Amino acid sequence: MTDLKNNKDLAQFYNKVYIKGEKKHFTIKRETASLSEIKEVLKQISWKGKKVLDVGCGTGLFAFSAAKKGAIVLGVDFSTEAIEIAQSQYIHKNLKFVSTDINTIKEKFDVIVSNGTLEHMDNPIKTLRLFKCHLTKNGCIIITSPNWTNPRGHMLIPLLLLFDAPITLVDIHYFTPIDFKNFATKLDMKLSWNTFDRSWGHGKILIEDFKKRIPNVLRDSKLPNDKKKINLLIKWIEKNISSMNNDLPHSGATGLYILSFKKTH
Repeated sequence: MTDLKNNKDLAQFYNKVYIKGEKKHFTIKRETASLSEIKEVLKQISWKGKKVLDVGCGTGLFAFSAAKKGAIVLGVDFSTEAIEIAQSQYIHKNLKFVSTDINTIKEKFDVIVSNGTLEHMDNPIKTLRLFKCHLTKNGCIIITSPNWTNPRGHMLIPLLLLFDAPITLVDIHYFTPIDFKNFATKLDMKLSWNTFDRSWGHGKILIEDFKKRIPNVLRDSKLPNDKKKINLLIKWIEKNISSMNNDLPHSGATGLYILSFKKTH
């Protein structure tokens, strides 16, 4: 685990990740989750003819996928390494990648997408206000972010709050739908939301993830790290959580939030 306090640290971290190779760094669970985010976001709207800004585009898969759906996409990321990879592996007539900060962009967009990045931002509401300023009249913001109102969160968040345990690699914030409802109120925008990645929130993927994550969290927190007790916890989760029906609106491990302008009468 690592301790990142601001976006400057994050840029340095991700440059190292992309130099190393993101598949070597991230787990299969995280790769699978990223693919599910792309699939879920693409289902939300018709992309044909939409002018799209992908903020924190990483190595470019979502931006490329949206371009193939007919969108005109600008992908931006503050990791120069990520942009170089994106430019080399994803080429489309409606697609452009730039290593820059959104503050340097002057144009407006029909859709601004940010997949799994807002939780890394120093000031999330300031970031969302900036997104809003870059929207066209009928534009919308689509955000994905880890969600913690599920068994996974209910077990990890107490470690974070009680022991300052580093429960994730790079997150600064730990959002729930309640946070996004508050963001929508502050922005005076309409919010629709759902969650997905349910197996990661309370199923088989959660169990596989915890087998590695819990020992690492305890180690990095200098908390007792007893393998037998960890195995007992895993067995308890298998028996009492993964076998239960957790199919609630807020129980997925990833939240998807769409912020749009309120209709005026």
